[in-house]
Amino acid sequence: MPKIDTSATPAWRWLACCGVKLLKEKDYLLLGARVWESGNDSLSPLSSPLRVREDRIVAVGPAALEGASEAHRLELPGRVIVPGLIDAHVHLELDPVLRTPAEQLAVPEPDRIAAMEARGRAMLFAGITTARDCGGGRHREHALRARIDAGLVRGPRLLCCGQPLTSPAGHCSFWGAEVSTPDEIARAVARQIEAGSDWIKLMATGGIFTPGSRARDTQFEQTAMQSVVAAAARAGRSVAAHCHGTRGIAAAVRAGARTIEHASFAGEKGFATELDESLMREMAQTGVWVSPTVNAGWGRRIVDEQGEPTDFFLRMSRCLRSQRAQGVRFIASTDAGIPGVAHPDLLDGLVAFAHFAALRPVDALRAATSEAATALGIADRTGSIEAGLSADLLVVESDPLVDLEALRDPEVVVFRGEWLDRSVRGGGPILADAAR
Repeated sequence: MPKIDTSATPAWRWLACCGVKLLKEKDYLLLGARVWESGNDSLSPLSSPLRVREDRIVAVGPAALEGASEAHRLELPGRVIVPGLIDAHVHLELDPVLRTPAEQLAVPEPDRIAAMEARGRAMLFAGITTARDCGGGRHREHALRARIDAGLVRGPRLLCCGQPLTSPAGHCSFWGAEVSTPDEIARAVARQIEAGSDWIKLMATGGIFTPGSRARDTQFEQTAMQSVVAAAARAGRSVAAHCHGTRGIAAAVRAGARTIEHASFAGEKGFATELDESLMREMAQTGVWVSPTVNAGWGRRIVDEQGEPTDFFLRMSRCLRSQRAQGVRFIASTDAGIPGVAHPDLLDGLVAFAHFAALRPVDALRAATSEAATALGIADRTGSIEAGLSADLLVVESDPLVDLEALRDPEVVVFRGEWLDRSVRGGGPILADAAR
């Protein structure tokens, strides 16, 4: 455990009622750890001081020691500090145990709200300090975001998309934003903005989860997608386009979507059966980001029972590696909430992502930190360890740039300056005012 400098006021508050330990100080100096700067491919062999005040990083390196005589000092010898992780595609409303929309919609409202809070807490405790929620039915994720921001419950910073715009009876139409005309598009976008959505989600193609929908089918023509992008842009929002089929990917890219979700290049014979390298080059040239939603389930499909590469691995690895070879930029995402994909399991997704896309650990970590923050438009808030940014940090015991497994069960998660060590994350009930 970190060594606390007891020469100052005690830095820990004990909550005897539930066995929870919290750092209550609002100005502290972390010493003895190596700090990863996202522009570097490896860690410096030297430790670097890092100062946090309130919810912000004050300084990193020698500047952190300036005027720090009043800061509480925490010794972290041998530890590594990296930014908190970002999952760019989750669905907090969805229960990964339930396999159909009908089952999801049948969950009683009090149970759904409690489960969403539990999922958010589990994500934060796993080191996910930011997530983009890519769709729900009644803006419940917006209400959860408000409770998190108010300190009433624990969870990651949330960017919310609201109800995904889809075609009549299209993919995820059960969430209520079916559109087919320019006026309907404008009204649907306006509803999401009024609800407080940070992004607009567009179902450019069909999907798997919705009965009767086919992933390869394009749901909107490019002109309609352009209407969505234009309506979002007027409100200062970007569009995340759900795209499996190759034709839908092309239309969404040319319409101006900022992120392409999945990018499966699906054809009549399945995922990754209509690869188009010229389109991939176009994607790289336009600067669109691909959010491929590689998750823990993919990791279970790398080899078969005989230890041979599966057809799924061969197809999807070629898809991702081809995009990467053409210069397409990736961000980390999991589609958490769909059947079998638990919300806190981003690390398992990163490990699988590295296998499928032939990424170094540092590349995968960037996709889940600085690159994701840039793609999501929040690099001025989080994603890197820099003065002025939110103090969203993970303290781990070995080097994740060598082995991503170092990120599993972080010794400490720091979110907006709040220090959450393992005793907090594994303890009893958390009191809402304990961190104030």
